[in-house]
Amino acid sequence: MRHSQKGASFFGWLAVIALLVFAMVIAMKLVPIYMDHFALRNMVTSINEDPSLKIRSIRDLNSHIDKGMQINSIRDINAKEAIKVTASGNDAYTVVIKYEQRAPLLNTVDLLVHFDETHIVRPLK
Repeated sequence: MRHSQKGASFFGWLAVIALLVFAMVIAMKLVPIYMDHFALRNMVTSINEDPSLKIRSIRDLNSHIDKGMQINSIRDINAKEAIKVTASGNDAYTVVIKYEQRAPLLNTVDLLVHFDETHIVRPLK
């Protein structure tokens, strides 16, 4: 009587493990990029909720973002190029966060992440 194979073969398991390792390598490259971006976004959006911040001008807002980037050790983003702040009405500012991050994956292959967000900031008084 012949018995049929049950379960995955060695090469099947090897392929699954290779895919899992590849996914983990990509995740290790992308997670720091997204964590920096979420910290930057949180700095900008927290202005709407924190009455202790004294933001009265675009200079104050840029200073708050620069200090937040130093505190959170965000060094891979150039704030002068990535963040544009403009006044929009009374006590309101438009903050545009637009930049790209590259992470090398293989010798000639990079991962490219593009961020483009607009936030309306109204500091509490």
